[in-house]
Amino acid sequence: MFPWTKRDTVAALPPAAIPRSGGIPWQGEGISAVDVDLPHGRKGTRLIHCVQLRVGEFTVEFMFQEVLDLLNGRVHVVDPMGRSHDVFLCDASGVEAAATASETGAWMAKFPSDALVIMRVPVTEPPVIILPADAVASLSEWVRKQPK
Repeated sequence: MFPWTKRDTVAALPPAAIPRSGGIPWQGEGISAVDVDLPHGRKGTRLIHCVQLRVGEFTVEFMFQEVLDLLNGRVHVVDPMGRSHDVFLCDASGVEAAATASETGAWMAKFPSDALVIMRVPVTEPPVIILPADAVASLSEWVRKQPK
């Protein structure tokens, strides 16, 4: 009777990330990063500046400013944007103190203190990737060169 009140029964696909113009992808050991804009909001018209990390077939986007804050040591855990809420990006030194009483502590004890890690949820799963210090330094340099 009122067609505008009916909702689609099929969920809409999450919007795809849009590569930013002029950006050069970063390559590390088994991981790559791309500077992207991620459509956000109900209509997908608002663009959020993100860093898209890819490990093989696994792809996840993190807010650009939060990744920069993580690399600068202002935050220690970054949650993903969009559809992938089953992982998080963290530095081993910042999470270690808070995680000693949880299952994450067992994994964090194995990481170098200057590493970045993409962890799965639940944290009993092995990490997606561990970025050693040289890869973190290279990624940090690449992030700082990207236009804001």
